[in-house]
Amino acid sequence: MKKVFKPISLLSILLLSACGGSSDNNDTEFVDSYLQFYNGSANSAATLIAEVDGNTLGTATYGDASGLITAESGDVDLEFYRIDADDQKVTLEEVTVDLSDGEKVLMILSGDYEAPSFIANRFKREDLEDHFRLFATSVITGSAGYDLYMSAAGEPFSAANPLGTINYQQFDELDYWDPDSDSDYFEEGEYILYLTEPGSNEPFYESATISFAYDTEYVLVLRTTSGAIQDNVVVDLIINSSAVANYADEDATGQYRIYNSLDDETAVSLSLAGNDGTSVDTTLSANTLSAFNEVEFGDYRLTATLDDEAFNNRLVTLNQGESKAIILYRDEDAKLNSISFKESNLPQVFDHQLQIVNLVPDYFDIDFYFVRQDETIESAEYQVAGLDFEESRSIILPSDFYELIAVFDDSNDTQILLDRTELLGINEEVNYIITVEKTDDSATGFKISILK
Repeated sequence: MKKVFKPISLLSILLLSACGGSSDNNDTEFVDSYLQFYNGSANSAATLIAEVDGNTLGTATYGDASGLITAESGDVDLEFYRIDADDQKVTLEEVTVDLSDGEKVLMILSGDYEAPSFIANRFKREDLEDHFRLFATSVITGSAGYDLYMSAAGEPFSAANPLGTINYQQFDELDYWDPDSDSDYFEEGEYILYLTEPGSNEPFYESATISFAYDTEYVLVLRTTSGAIQDNVVVDLIINSSAVANYADEDATGQYRIYNSLDDETAVSLSLAGNDGTSVDTTLSANTLSAFNEVEFGDYRLTATLDDEAFNNRLVTLNQGESKAIILYRDEDAKLNSISFKESNLPQVFDHQLQIVNLVPDYFDIDFYFVRQDETIESAEYQVAGLDFEESRSIILPSDFYELIAVFDDSNDTQILLDRTELLGINEEVNYIITVEKTDDSATGFKISILK
């Protein structure tokens, strides 16, 4: 029999959760079968879930989940796949899953994307009132597991309660340490999570205050960061929507790198100063990208000096587990200036999230094309249109070879070529930054810089 799938909205979930009775009531309003997909493979592409020879049901990037899908009970044949650079479907796995009324199946992708593991984790949904259930698993390969602790918000680790050891691909429901007469489940409220190495009493991870505000089932997933910052442990919380909450360690460091797009012969002197009096000083030559610099999270004041020019009032905020790029350039008045943006934390393996920046004051609304061997700019599938001066914008490209072309349409709709590159492989596991700049070293007076 053909399965009937339909997405269910977060509003519907909240309404269903709000109108239930206590957890001791065996009657349930969850009469359908439920399916959701979470991507926990650290070197994955955006992955789609579909019925075999049927409809696509959802998609998820690393650390993300599809929306909740309702279905009829019974066996369903599922297909997981990605789309390659030629827009062809690459099947990763086909799985038959048994769906039951009132039950949710959470499909979790983990392991190496070249040999992925798809595991069906299931639990019976319950009507809850002022309480929530908490399940936990890990997609961190090669670890011996982590001990999980939980405390009420505002309490120290010494007051935290052990919930158990979270192991790779093991899916467990966690028990509340202080059940009441209404329910054995967790009371709604604000909590803090801690992680230690197995058997240790020293937490290496502490979450921000987390509000468990919904009468529903939460699934806690431990994973590591990818992209610009790698190998930090993150806690993901999955509920019945595609909105996955990601919690970095409250004490995790941030990082930044700086690109000096100026052509001046003199190097720029830079200082990033925190509010504790510490600063990181560096000198950066023309057209040079610095290495990543790791610093404590917080708000910093950036100072730049070049001969008799300077600015000293640029605010750079680096949150926990966050990476930012800072670009030095000249504004419309030829004054020293800077812009910054957050770099992607997604795996840069099959798909690449590039940041495009317009540093050309002469032209607003630059069109930027990524042209493959069998394309022209008119047929190019990937492009960034109308990029203003001092604006940055991101685009996701599959690994492939591209010619990068920057053009401007004047008032007569005549396209002016600013610059073009040779055919380049966008296929390295790095965070790419692409800039369009003025230069005296090209026939057009402009250049495309590829930073990585």
